[in-house]
Amino acid sequence: MTLTNDQRLLFSELESWQLLALADAPDYWCKHIRDSQGGGTARNPEWRAAGVWRITYSWGLAMSEIGDYMHERKRDAPEHRVTLTWAEITRWVESLPAELRAEARRQRKIGIALVSRVVDQILAHGVTEPEPTLW
Repeated sequence: MTLTNDQRLLFSELESWQLLALADAPDYWCKHIRDSQGGGTARNPEWRAAGVWRITYSWGLAMSEIGDYMHERKRDAPEHRVTLTWAEITRWVESLPAELRAEARRQRKIGIALVSRVVDQILAHGVTEPEPTLW
């Protein structure tokens, strides 16, 4: 399956960890991202200038005009500039070369370990013995 340029731009609006996760296990992560019902300001400057933002729907993702606060628009709503259904995302990810999906899995797992290590270092920074208190 191929994606249009606009669909690729929409896909790139996701966080890096979400892209790696989708490449690794699309069935699980499509549901996870869908259930989060997130959205937000577009990263792409052209889309920001056009006044559209990313919205997560039960059926997929869209770059759409602001105003659908209940997430009720259907895929073919005229307010959407581009859409991707969860089925399209899954088919596209499954069409990726196995080596690329395996590398996404490795990077996702490495990334989590690096993040944990950095978080541990941040939390441990400057830890000293507790000073005695008066009470």
